[in-house]
Amino acid sequence: MFGIHRPVKKEALKYGELNFTLLRSSRRTVSLQINSSGELIVRAPHSVSYEEITRILQSRLPWILEKRDAIRKANEDNDLPESHYFDGALFPLHNGRVTLRLIEDPEARLYTITLQEGPQGLELRLRGNSLPPDVCKMLVARWGRRYAGDWFRDRVNAWAARIGVTYNSLYIKETRTRWGSCSSIGNINLHWKLIMLSDRLSDYIIVHELCHRIEMNHSKTFWKTVEMHIPDYVERRKELRAVEKKILAW
Repeated sequence: MFGIHRPVKKEALKYGELNFTLLRSSRRTVSLQINSSGELIVRAPHSVSYEEITRILQSRLPWILEKRDAIRKANEDNDLPESHYFDGALFPLHNGRVTLRLIEDPEARLYTITLQEGPQGLELRLRGNSLPPDVCKMLVARWGRRYAGDWFRDRVNAWAARIGVTYNSLYIKETRTRWGSCSSIGNINLHWKLIMLSDRLSDYIIVHELCHRIEMNHSKTFWKTVEMHIPDYVERRKELRAVEKKILAW
């Protein structure tokens, strides 16, 4: 016989050899979720007995094990973007290491995300009543756009002054293949995921786009202009190409 000890709202439990987290709330049904790190989350109403939860686990055990093993294998292969969004994951802010902290609060009505100092360094804390990978990804992207807007505005202004050009507006976007662009009317567009790169690489993108305010092409004159401000731009471009697929997969 397998036993389940009574939890208080949230508790780490065990059913046979299967570890899982039980979350009780005012919901009406029982749900099972295998999160992006391969852990089983059971959500249940306060009124559902432990015997009923045990029965559900027993009936869904083949599915649970199959799903868990598939997610764990995917994480090992690092093929799934969802594998980046779990409690304890490392977010590469400015090519550093910021820990994602997922705080599930059954009573929370709104999602919040904050960057703050934790016991072992900076943490990006996500709080909400449910934090599956797709929700976490959406929240991080929303936060990332705001953060990137503040961070890159100062850097774009500083580089524009050094190069001696002006621009119309700065837009933070998300595109599939382009880190940045400069329109014919002087709008600078930057991918928010540039915040995941080192400053030397994001600066290369900024200078590249601002130099289009002088030459709206990729002629020899354009690259000479880039080289005046980023003498090692060829090396930086190679570094960017080496990491861009991994970063864009976030």
